[in-house]
Amino acid sequence: MSRSRSFNRFHRYLARQKRHGLKAVLPQFRDQGETFCKPLNQTHAEAERLAKREIALELQDAEA
Repeated sequence: MSRSRSFNRFHRYLARQKRHGLKAVLPQFRDQGETFCKPLNQTHAEAERLAKREIALELQDAEA
């Protein structure tokens, strides 16, 4: 076997080992999937949060 062929086979072996290791670890994080899969554009959620905060502040001002 030539040197480059053995080099490629070794790196394919290492990649396979890494994939198997990741597949073994990833099922443990399924419960935390919501935190990992948050959408990048959170402007709607941010606007909703600010609106709720504004309503709460208005209610506090009305009570005072």
